[in-house]
Amino acid sequence: MAFFGAPIHREDHPRRAVETAVEIVREIMILADQLGLRVGAGISTGEAFVGNVGGSEVTDYTVLGDTVNVAARLQGEAAAGEILISDETYTSVRSVFPNAARRELLLKGKSEPVIAWQIAGPSATTHP
Repeated sequence: MAFFGAPIHREDHPRRAVETAVEIVREIMILADQLGLRVGAGISTGEAFVGNVGGSEVTDYTVLGDTVNVAARLQGEAAAGEILISDETYTSVRSVFPNAARRELLLKGKSEPVIAWQIAGPSATTHP
């Protein structure tokens, strides 16, 4: 898991997250056949709790909340080489990925379908 926008907030953090995912998926797909890896990514944009979590002996700087859960569920739905991003994230990167495919997904913990946008990993790398 990676998160963007904390501790330093940048207005373009959704774009940075998508570009990073595209790069990671592209590089992993090069090794996929040799190592038997299957990697997809999920990205969601929104509010989350950011900070140290844990007890007096062990703490972890992390993010928690619905936005994080949606990203994890999108990643779980992503096929090898695929990046699924939330509707809110897509709003920020639509001009870079104008041909992304819209999908409606039933995600665990959600009572209504979630709109996601599919960005094919290897072919998406020519856009950013």
